[in-house]
Amino acid sequence: MDEKDLLTLLREAIAAGRVLVALDFKRLAHVDSPICVEADSNRWIYGIMFSAIGAGFVVDWTAGVAVVALGVALYFAIGRGWIERRMTARFHDLALGDIAAFKKLWRLDGVTLGLVSRAVLCRSPGGDWRRFVLNHMVKDDAD
Repeated sequence: MDEKDLLTLLREAIAAGRVLVALDFKRLAHVDSPICVEADSNRWIYGIMFSAIGAGFVVDWTAGVAVVALGVALYFAIGRGWIERRMTARFHDLALGDIAAFKKLWRLDGVTLGLVSRAVLCRSPGGDWRRFVLNHMVKDDAD
């Protein structure tokens, strides 16, 4: 079995609910991460910045400061969750569909694979995801 086959087995096990994935978004918000796109957070920064400047010019500087405070609160209440959902979607759509992207992501710290049926974990970058799939997915498929 090559790595593409193993990734396919892993993707199927995740889709079937036999393997859970935990992503550490702080560690995966890295310039080399294939699931992190800086434009996601930049949208929030630019939106807050332009809204504050607009409020500052239209009303006064205190309105601009209030808009910054409201924008930061909205970012922490809504924006971070939105960014994390987009990263999760990219993990399932991009990383699990492309072996090069998955291997690049696995070299970073922040991905944990776990079996639902047993207390077995495999963490990036030290864990061997290929061995994890061979030991648990291939064996489970043969049973």
